[in-house]
Amino acid sequence: MRNEDILYLGTKSKSRQKLIQIAGIDYKVLEHKSEECGIDIKHGFETYVLSIAQEKMEHLILPKKEKVKRDYIFVLTADTLVRTIKSNQILTKPKDVEDGKKMLKFLCQEPVQVVTACCLEKKKWNVKKWYIDKKIHWSTKTEVEFCVQDEYLDLYFQKMPNALNACSAGIIEGFGQNFLKNINGSYTSVIGLPLYELRQNLKKMNFKSKFL
Repeated sequence: MRNEDILYLGTKSKSRQKLIQIAGIDYKVLEHKSEECGIDIKHGFETYVLSIAQEKMEHLILPKKEKVKRDYIFVLTADTLVRTIKSNQILTKPKDVEDGKKMLKFLCQEPVQVVTACCLEKKKWNVKKWYIDKKIHWSTKTEVEFCVQDEYLDLYFQKMPNALNACSAGIIEGFGQNFLKNINGSYTSVIGLPLYELRQNLKKMNFKSKFL
């Protein structure tokens, strides 16, 4: 039986970790010192989101060599942002429940574009540090229509307290599925990771896992 590789995640997102678990991939979580700031938005929304994921990768606290059995590691960072399609407003994580309700009302008025950007890198050890051996950086775009009617807003936040940790306060899993009108693109990307694309890119890098 071949030894399986470990995917080092530069994210504390429980949704992303759950998706990695669903994929049957062994993982460990890394800390990062990123301020999660991207380049100027004028370069395009997808480019902006990808630049945040890249900034996270650049500021990861990588494992010490003595704690790694091999001379290489696989590392993943990601970022997800939401933008309204007609008014071009970027919806970040709400400050509180009232702010979340305002964002959900935006979602009822127009569809949104959800972009998840990923940076996947294979790093090798060379004398004193990890260096990039291979990398695949990409973004996945999905259009979503999601509407929580006013009479359900309080119930929504009672059932989905983690909505305060989601961009736009919209969560399409669990109780949130009641309000998902339409989705055009990757369901898992909206949750936090485009799982199909990730698995394909891990294969390209010869990541060893019995589920790939």
